[in-house]
Amino acid sequence: MAVKKPVAVVFVHGLAKKPPRDKLLEIWQWGLSRDNPMPSVFLPPNTGIDLSTRGVPQYFNYYADVFYGEDFETDFDSYYESNTDGELASENLNQIEEGLRLPRPVTPREHEFLRAFEAKVTAQLALLPSAPDDLTAEPRLTTATGEKYEIASWLPDGIKQAIIKKAAMEAYYFLFDKEYARPDGQRFKVRQELRSRLLRDLAEASAAADRVVIVSHSMGTMVAYDVLRNCPECSQVDTLITLGSPLGIREVEDELVAVDAKDVDFPAGKLKQWINVYDPLDPVCGADPILGNDYAPVDGKQVIDIKESNWGSWRHTITHYFAGTEFRAQLVKATGTLVR
Repeated sequence: MAVKKPVAVVFVHGLAKKPPRDKLLEIWQWGLSRDNPMPSVFLPPNTGIDLSTRGVPQYFNYYADVFYGEDFETDFDSYYESNTDGELASENLNQIEEGLRLPRPVTPREHEFLRAFEAKVTAQLALLPSAPDDLTAEPRLTTATGEKYEIASWLPDGIKQAIIKKAAMEAYYFLFDKEYARPDGQRFKVRQELRSRLLRDLAEASAAADRVVIVSHSMGTMVAYDVLRNCPECSQVDTLITLGSPLGIREVEDELVAVDAKDVDFPAGKLKQWINVYDPLDPVCGADPILGNDYAPVDGKQVIDIKESNWGSWRHTITHYFAGTEFRAQLVKATGTLVR
């Protein structure tokens, strides 16, 4: 019988088309293990974390193929940040793929969800006719109200629409458990399929290690929370880390409320601690990046929100989040590993 490791990590990716699973895992490991890529943003020392050399089992929860099939992304340069315009390309958010099945809401609730969700993402992207098309421009604060961030007004409108449509599509199909028919004819009940995949990965991680840590990004944070709170068969998890999460959007929360609760709350039955790291200039989480004031504490457990700005004009990039000193400190603490 194999001896269990002290801890295992389960990664959950975010929205849009991706490279194949093994390649994407390699990219995430690279993002974690590289030493400080941006000393002007994160004060040195900021040493990378190589989980593999520390003997930490890693599992990659992959679901991009449910929507995008096996026509995987094969141009990897942007994922390694080797070009200046690669931030959006690295997440395939700059276009709508041919054959993508956009939502067709049926009920009034579905119509209202899509309307409100798209409106909030649109507001975060500052979708204004006068927005500049300078792709090198940095995000900046609005002066109109003094309260809201003007996050990405520099984006061309076509790219903004692609981001809005992809985010809304994936959230809709998942939260309402709609059947998604890929162009190749394969069909999935999306929420059931994504739940089963993460439950399987968590079970494997629990069999391999005494403790399990989930590191989730973007739309993947919805899947992680849903499984922890709404699937009784879910394995115990020590720590959930959410990065760039849309879980603060009210319409998302409404569809994640457990049957035994009046509102969203901490999934205390399956989880010990929840760390939420956000960049306020991240359009995906910027509508409401703080989760501790929405997800009610349970049994003395509550969400710990950590603000950590990264860099660039597109602040949602996973490898930028992975470079953060605050995030790395939390991952080291959660896994009990040491930096190399």
